[in-house]
Amino acid sequence: MSWDINRVIVVGRVASEIELKHTQSGKSVANFRVAVGGMPKPDGSDSVSFFNVVVWGKSAENCQQYLAKGKQIGIDGRLDQRSWQAQDGSKRSTVEIVADRVEFLGPNTSGQGGNYRPKDESAPKAASGNYQESSAQFYDNTDADYDSFNSDPIDMTDDSNDPQF
Repeated sequence: MSWDINRVIVVGRVASEIELKHTQSGKSVANFRVAVGGMPKPDGSDSVSFFNVVVWGKSAENCQQYLAKGKQIGIDGRLDQRSWQAQDGSKRSTVEIVADRVEFLGPNTSGQGGNYRPKDESAPKAASGNYQESSAQFYDNTDADYDSFNSDPIDMTDDSNDPQF
């Protein structure tokens, strides 16, 4: 039996309003489009692809609450093909990205920064000036002489004969 892989990861910008609906059982589902830039075309013009995205559950509600057109997002999910019959009797189908994970990323195109606050502008603002220094310790691994293997040998055996593969 062969294994197929259906995985897609895109980073782009929200290209439509977030449409939030609920199923008959009450589960939230959000639909929107994402624009993903690519390599320039041979003539030098921009190459942009638009994809339909479906997000389920609490993530769908968060998308509707915090995302807007132009916001940068990362999506990890899978491709799904849906088919239906249109009102004129023709058969239609579409391929969508069904998101397993949505990451709200950097600043949007309006330059307002990457702080994702609710769309409701009356939401309370974060207090300023009351910051406590973190007790977390960070280590600088940029030292060229740093040896993360503590001079121990590294096992580089070939596992290609392993029956699991």
